[in-house]
Amino acid sequence: MTMYTESLRAFLKPVLPYLDDESVSEIMINGPTDVWIERKGRLTKTDAFFSEEGLIGAARNMAQFVGRPLTDERPRLDARLPDGSRIHVVIPPIARNGTTISIRKFFKDKLSIDSLMKFKSLTKPMARLIEAGIATKLNMLVAGGTGSGKTTLLNIVSSLIPDEERILTIEDSAELQLNQSHIVAFESRPPDKFGKGGVDMGDLLHSALRLRPDRIVVGEVRGGEAFHLMQAMNTGHGGSLATTHANTPTDTLRRIESLCLMSSVELPMVAVRAQVASAINFVICCERLHDGSRKTIALSEVLPLTEKGEYRTQDIFVFTPVCKDEHGHILGYHAPTGIIPNFINKARAYGFEDLDDAFFDPATYGVPAPPNFQVGEAYTLRWAPSLKHREQGLPDPANFKEEWSRFEQLLKNAGPDGPSGCL
Repeated sequence: MTMYTESLRAFLKPVLPYLDDESVSEIMINGPTDVWIERKGRLTKTDAFFSEEGLIGAARNMAQFVGRPLTDERPRLDARLPDGSRIHVVIPPIARNGTTISIRKFFKDKLSIDSLMKFKSLTKPMARLIEAGIATKLNMLVAGGTGSGKTTLLNIVSSLIPDEERILTIEDSAELQLNQSHIVAFESRPPDKFGKGGVDMGDLLHSALRLRPDRIVVGEVRGGEAFHLMQAMNTGHGGSLATTHANTPTDTLRRIESLCLMSSVELPMVAVRAQVASAINFVICCERLHDGSRKTIALSEVLPLTEKGEYRTQDIFVFTPVCKDEHGHILGYHAPTGIIPNFINKARAYGFEDLDDAFFDPATYGVPAPPNFQVGEAYTLRWAPSLKHREQGLPDPANFKEEWSRFEQLLKNAGPDGPSGCL
């Protein structure tokens, strides 16, 4: 243990039990006496408390370690702890409740695509389709809200890249954990207190393009660098991966469009849209549900623009919620929509012959097609039989037994492999 680690642990003594607890994924300090944790997707308030002096001391200790300013002029800090955990700090007077710190913990035990299947975040057929997308070098975006598991999913999807390929990763704060042999990792750097020395994501993308990458993996697209990434995807750098904040596949494209407009390059809207629609081939949407679980809610293919210049996507797999059980857990199933993606012939030529037409038929899995299905929109918890519970997007809990009984019967009719194929 280094001197810095010992010093930081001393400052963070009130929350050390949670830092050392592997079941805790995030610690949220909203001022000296308001400390929350996330455990297994659930937020819980703790009895931990700090003095304001001790809390600001911890914040400045973090800033000192990463060599970044944390002052009244620069009251925000993004950084990593020695163990890889990601932190964000905001100090008064910007933080009205006192020094605010979020610690998103780094887990040494890496998750795999099998882990996601075990947690029922996605299914084996969905994993197989993602593998086909990686093999055929589709440009993919992982989209979702804050805390939905985007970075975790990007890590897992990136792990499917063949070992012999040269991968360049670009991040604001290093979180990716790739084990391939040939990786070049870049991390952006903010300017110093004099406004000098900054290296942003756009700068790193420019460098990446000159280093002959087979794949470019961007931790999160959040600014004008989106335009440079779209250009890279459109100029022979297939198989690029990135995350962004969005809720549905179509929203993802609109989000990237908005970010492209933040760049210094001036182009008409129609040209930007054409770039986005041709650059991105596939969108994976994830969501943190009401019960704290995280699901991959849609795998969607991006289509060419309409004649009117509008975005088009088609969902290939979606998650359909059925009901809540007596413990408040959301029960549902993943299923294909019946649409066969346009890249399927290329995938089959690459050895994915098992992705036949039956693979995309809901009947193959013994489940109904997703209700209220609309091409191009992820199905996100909006089905409900009564107005009373439509706000939650779930059936009335009083009808739970009836609804789940009907669903269980569907699974039984699917045979012994039904649940593993669709849950």
